[in-house]
Amino acid sequence: MPPKWSLGYHQCRWSYDSDKRVREICRTFREKGIPCDVIWMDIDYMDGFRCFTFDKAYPKSLAADLHLNGFKAIWMLDPGIKHEDGYFVYDSGSKIDVWIQKADGTPFIGEVWPGPCVFPDYTQSKVRSWWGSLVKDFIYNGVDGIWNDMNEPAVFKSVTKTMPESNIHRGDDEIGGCQNHSYYHN
Repeated sequence: MPPKWSLGYHQCRWSYDSDKRVREICRTFREKGIPCDVIWMDIDYMDGFRCFTFDKAYPKSLAADLHLNGFKAIWMLDPGIKHEDGYFVYDSGSKIDVWIQKADGTPFIGEVWPGPCVFPDYTQSKVRSWWGSLVKDFIYNGVDGIWNDMNEPAVFKSVTKTMPESNIHRGDDEIGGCQNHSYYHN
């Protein structure tokens, strides 16, 4: 059964440029007596479009403020993880070898919002556990729900707007094992 708040009105759009703008929108809903239960945050809340981070213009206190005013907060995540040494998500994923590979066995790198990105291979249980631990930590910031976006996965600068079908997923045996992307693609 979904939570009752999930059945109410949700305010969502392609991003707000700051937490100030989000607070302004929420205040307007309350001042005008317009029922609204949930506010969705798109990629601009992130630091440089890096998943599981907050930009300085979006302090972590925003979720607490939304809750105080009767709103739930949904935050967008996507599987394009910035290929950048020193970024904790990239570093922790690389350490345990979670990325989808090209046919030559090296991680596939595709362009998405943050620039060059790698993509988790969710066909492996260790990858799902790793991602789940990141989500669990993220939720402690007052996140009420996750907007799983760009999960085709979207890849810019590609004719198909997704990754090549020849990429390799090293899936668990019980779901099909090691297969080309064409086998697992949604």
